[in-house]
Amino acid sequence: MTVEEYWSVDRLEGETAVCQDDGGALHLLPLDQLDFVVQESDVLRRTESGWALDPEEKKRRQQRAEALLRRLEGRR
Repeated sequence: MTVEEYWSVDRLEGETAVCQDDGGALHLLPLDQLDFVVQESDVLRRTESGWALDPEEKKRRQQRAEALLRRLEGRR
């Protein structure tokens, strides 16, 4: 079974995307290595041919974060 690798785009600095992997490590990804445009908060999935945007994974992560925030707000 292959474990998929995801990186979240934390920010853009010039011609570089600063990404965070699921373990919390930061990685610098030159934008010229991508054949698509990225924005902050995009989620990238490693494929056999490189990187791909994964909007479904981005949506899942946003929904989990929103649910966690709602639970935390309910504890006040």
